[in-house]
Amino acid sequence: MYASLGLVPLQVGLLDAIRQLSGGIFSMGGGIVVDRLQHLRGPILGSSLGLMALGYLLVGIAPSYVLILIALSLASAAGSLWHPPSLGILSQRYPERRGLLISLHRSAGTIGETISPVFVGVLLAAVTWQSVLLWAAVPTLALAVLLLTFFWNVGGPKSQAVGKGNRGFRGQFSDLGSLFQRPGLSRLLIVTGVRGMADRGLLLFLPLYMAEELGMSSLAQGIHLALLTMAAIVCGPMIGILSDRFGRKPAIVSVMAISTIFAGLMNFGNSGISLSILIGLMGTVMFSINSLVQASAMDLAEGKGLEGSLIGLLWGTNAVFGFFPPIILGLLAGQFGFSVIFPYATILYLSGTIFASTLPPLGLKPEAHV
Repeated sequence: MYASLGLVPLQVGLLDAIRQLSGGIFSMGGGIVVDRLQHLRGPILGSSLGLMALGYLLVGIAPSYVLILIALSLASAAGSLWHPPSLGILSQRYPERRGLLISLHRSAGTIGETISPVFVGVLLAAVTWQSVLLWAAVPTLALAVLLLTFFWNVGGPKSQAVGKGNRGFRGQFSDLGSLFQRPGLSRLLIVTGVRGMADRGLLLFLPLYMAEELGMSSLAQGIHLALLTMAAIVCGPMIGILSDRFGRKPAIVSVMAISTIFAGLMNFGNSGISLSILIGLMGTVMFSINSLVQASAMDLAEGKGLEGSLIGLLWGTNAVFGFFPPIILGLLAGQFGFSVIFPYATILYLSGTIFASTLPPLGLKPEAHV
């Protein structure tokens, strides 16, 4: 898109900012609705995937940058409705292994994120990015139909839906507000927001850095993005298991600190084999924080039937924190080059590590798993 449309870094940042904002807003609203309609979580999952496919199809046929922005916001809004019901189901059904199951959910998505960059990198050597999006919509819509068919009753009958089914919206907001009186939730929101700012900066501009400043081909970029996600497939669930056994805070602080070290080293090893190695190492912890924070929030809300609302709140917080940084980073990249992403990420990871160290003890006690 960057090359074919003749975009500047600022326009790339705006694309991501709009995507995050629309996804965050709809995730917050969707999470609240999901908790009220827990018996419809299956249809919501299928509809989310189907509408997301249609949104990206519209991105593929949009004739201008402005229309791409609009279509991308629709696709992101639809996709954001996936996580409140899916993570809510896992959290309710596996409370003692919440960290593991939420990490597995993330890990399963990471499998796709590992395969797709290489696959798309190969395709882009032969077809346009618009063609990739158009053809991707076909299997995605088919999968959405399968989900609607087989997951229709996954939320259970309305009369047996988990949560406070007779609670009105006022009671729901009251229960959600009471969670902020417990130590930890506000700080968790800040940690995930700061972490998200750093992650999005790397994921958004790293391919452009490799293309514009290192001269990598689309395939080489795809392989490096696969390196970034590959290790997370295994490491994410392992970190989730450790958080179930030893508590969430030690896992969160450790992951943030390790991320700071790897990002700091990228300031010096930002080309050649050293960059490839550091990208692979960063992948071991890159996608773990969201799962740990989500599990921590679920721990705080145990038994309140607010899983969807909390997931929506976390995604909305990421959207608020993440709206302006891509635009600012786009301006900086246009002025100083794309290598600015490395000090940017290092500073944010370090800030998140310091703030994570102030969290109260979080998670289930180790003796609960003996």
